[in-house]
Amino acid sequence: MSKAILLSVGIEKAVDGYTVSGTMIANTFDPNGVAETKVVSADGTTVTLALDKLAADQGRKISLAHCNLIVIGASLSTENVAIILEYFLKKFEISNNALLVWASSDVAKTLEAGSKNKTDSAGGLLETIANYNGKRFTLDRFYKDYLKGKLGFMSAVSLEDGEISNTRKMAVFRNGIYIGLKDNDVSGTSTVQVP
Repeated sequence: MSKAILLSVGIEKAVDGYTVSGTMIANTFDPNGVAETKVVSADGTTVTLALDKLAADQGRKISLAHCNLIVIGASLSTENVAIILEYFLKKFEISNNALLVWASSDVAKTLEAGSKNKTDSAGGLLETIANYNGKRFTLDRFYKDYLKGKLGFMSAVSLEDGEISNTRKMAVFRNGIYIGLKDNDVSGTSTVQVP
């Protein structure tokens, strides 16, 4: 069985569980010979079942070996996202250096906007994150901080007119649960906006 290679993955709450979306390498190429990507999604009562359904829908086993971006939807604000991230670390050969993003908008739409008109997996979204004050929030860093009882952080993005917008904020987590956005102002002081 061939593999469905996901270059990025996103998770958010669904009506009866979870929606898992991913930017998948398609079996088509653009005129320049570059592999095209498409965003695919599936729902399940658990993240595991959503991934199983995604694999069944594609007729291939899911591979996250080349996944360099994990997008967590704001709909998960009351859940311990560290448990979800731990699942990805243990179940898949995902890079510890995969970037983490907190999306205030629909995850699939965020992934689509991030890969639009780009030749790499998450394109614009990765560029947005890389330009966030030189800070890169990775899966490894988040999970290690969670295990040590420290605060965890993810870059926060939103969609504006279908384009990725860097909010210049970080999502802050305590014990794996979202507590608010950290806003860095020009004076160098920080505040956490708790919902």
